[in-house]
Amino acid sequence: MSSNVVFRKNGGFYSVYGDDCYILYYLFKYRIIDDRVGFPISAYNKVVNVLNENLINHEYNDNVVNYKKKNNYNKFVKLGKKKYNLDFRIKDIISKLDKLNEKDIDKILDYIEEFL
Repeated sequence: MSSNVVFRKNGGFYSVYGDDCYILYYLFKYRIIDDRVGFPISAYNKVVNVLNENLINHEYNDNVVNYKKKNNYNKFVKLGKKKYNLDFRIKDIISKLDKLNEKDIDKILDYIEEFL
């Protein structure tokens, strides 16, 4: 498992793959499609600045930023996977609610609102 976010340039975009996707999902809400996150070249500096602020190792070509033992890569992978799974579960529940009748939805919402 890599401990660097690795950027790959694809035309007018940068892409990251694998666990790197969860970091960008967590920090920027970028969509993960087929184990890949892409973002426009114009957003590169913003992405790198946030990675630097959070002490996350990253690299593009020969430019490697390494925070050594302070690297938070694994921490943000865990946070990103957790957030992604929660968001997936919420979307799944919403799609199921859309299929229910109003009476059943109202009962479920009443139940949920008791906890909020």
